[in-house]
Amino acid sequence: MLCVAATQQLPPRDDPLYDLQACLQPTPYTLIRAPRSADELLGQRSNDTRAEAQIARWKLGDAPALPSNALFIQAELQGFLYPERSDWRAPTGAYRIVGVWTVSEQALLELVLSDARRRDSSAFDTVPYARFTFQTGEWRWQVGYANLRWLGGYSGGMLVNDESPPVPHAGVQFPLRIPLLGKWQFEQFLSAFEQDGQTTWWSARRIERDFGNRWTLSLAEAFKALELPGAAASQIAPYYLYQKWYSDARRGSGWFNYLAEVGVVYKPDAQQRYYLFWLMDDLRAPTALGGSSITPRKVAVLVGARLHPAPNTRLILELVRSDGTRTGGVYDSSGHEPRYAYFYKGLPMGHPVGANRIALYTRAEHENGRWLLAADYASLRRFHQYRPGVRGYTLELLVGYQIAERSLLCVRYRASSLRDSGAPDTRAGWYLQAITQF
Repeated sequence: MLCVAATQQLPPRDDPLYDLQACLQPTPYTLIRAPRSADELLGQRSNDTRAEAQIARWKLGDAPALPSNALFIQAELQGFLYPERSDWRAPTGAYRIVGVWTVSEQALLELVLSDARRRDSSAFDTVPYARFTFQTGEWRWQVGYANLRWLGGYSGGMLVNDESPPVPHAGVQFPLRIPLLGKWQFEQFLSAFEQDGQTTWWSARRIERDFGNRWTLSLAEAFKALELPGAAASQIAPYYLYQKWYSDARRGSGWFNYLAEVGVVYKPDAQQRYYLFWLMDDLRAPTALGGSSITPRKVAVLVGARLHPAPNTRLILELVRSDGTRTGGVYDSSGHEPRYAYFYKGLPMGHPVGANRIALYTRAEHENGRWLLAADYASLRRFHQYRPGVRGYTLELLVGYQIAERSLLCVRYRASSLRDSGAPDTRAGWYLQAITQF
């Protein structure tokens, strides 16, 4: 059986895993589809024999087969009510329709139709997630159209994050046995999409392994390329070497944007997590290894903790710091063609903090029967004062009450004060949100 490592892997926010969870265990927290990491989702479904639970466990790599010819369909409607002078006015409704079909015991088809993400950005469309997954032996294959997310924190993934719009992609997962280093879990995807009227290539791979019961190590690399010479070589060779082989005067230095990441997770018990992720956008190797480039170093780091200080209470604490240079910084194009930057439709493909930032993210939540209390706070400041950048804070408070088994009523308050070079843009207001699923 394929066992996909579950530590600190947060499914993308449009993944039907969250809808399956809400169907199996409708609580205030599951009804708002709040992010949960894979180890949290697995812990809730370990002894459940319902078809929806088996599908969720198979998706997470914890079940040998899917239930035969199972069909899951769920619809969700959301309504929003704003005071007349609210700073947060938006469309007054949203819908979400989810369909999951087990084509066979080793093949799964998923489709999501929704306009919820379009409330926040026109970069999204009404098909945020469509994917076909099938397994052959220990190998799991995926073909689809969706946004992706790998590891990182609850504030966002450093290398692959679901803040960006969906992309067509194909991927594979399988156990990788490395001599002297043991058994690792390998995953890789390739995507091609139109950007500024031209084809852009995006690919990433990672290996991950548990060391005992408490430690997990993850190594990953990714590229965004304006062209893809020797396409097969790009998916076989290490990306760093592939860049060296195909970089010449004819293509210049701005055709291939390479990034790498190291992640470490510490698990003192079944609930608490401490984690560190280090992203390298540009990091010069020693001169003997071809590191003579004058490109400035650009790195970012995320340090975080997931704590449970009391029953039914969860606390997230994360600190993110990213380099900024005079020509760009982490994820930016650094003087190259804008399409070279690690952005798609104006949204980051990595962590939303962007370049030249120090950010603090905190989230506290408490669920008590039908009630849910949650608070999100994020503060931003510049890492280097010589480079402009947004700084300030955002705050969101939520009080939710489960009025029926599949319905939730929330009162939300949002406030922000953000500024770049001019006066701060200060906004505040509350709104009412109603959610019902059927």
